[in-house]
Amino acid sequence: MYQIYIEEFFPYPVRDTFEATTKEFDPLQKYIPNLTLLKTVETKMLDEGRKWWNLRFHGDSAIPAVARPIIKPSMLRWTQHMVCDHNEMTIEWKIITDYFTEHIECSGMTYYHTEKDGTKIEIDGNFSITLEKIPGIPSIIVRKAVAIVEPFIGRLITPNMKEFYSAIKKRIKEEKLV
Repeated sequence: MYQIYIEEFFPYPVRDTFEATTKEFDPLQKYIPNLTLLKTVETKMLDEGRKWWNLRFHGDSAIPAVARPIIKPSMLRWTQHMVCDHNEMTIEWKIITDYFTEHIECSGMTYYHTEKDGTKIEIDGNFSITLEKIPGIPSIIVRKAVAIVEPFIGRLITPNMKEFYSAIKKRIKEEKLV
């Protein structure tokens, strides 16, 4: 299991930061170079102050040679479900991959904290691959690939999330949202 922990700072009040980071995700694609698609599929209001998002992503990244027999570029596509709680200022999130869905788990919580000069966003999650067998591929190759791919993808998550928040900061400045 790969642990995800990120802290990101925004120089704006916590309420403004939360609102700016939990809306209109599609326009962020232009700021994130390793995404070929970022699309809102569906949203719905839950109970008071909570909104559910279903987002679609298509990634674009180099795949390690040992993993290429198993991982294809089309496999770098996923859906992200988020529940944004505007009262608690938290986001519960889960990523659902298109392939090996039952063997890949990635989920976590995002917290917003008031700081002296703005807001600290704290992302706490995990990523794991439990794949052991693929028909037609020797198990030893699958295990070796998983041992390489899990930390490879895990290490991509942190910069990708940082790119996501960097994109939001760029949008805030361009659109003067805060």
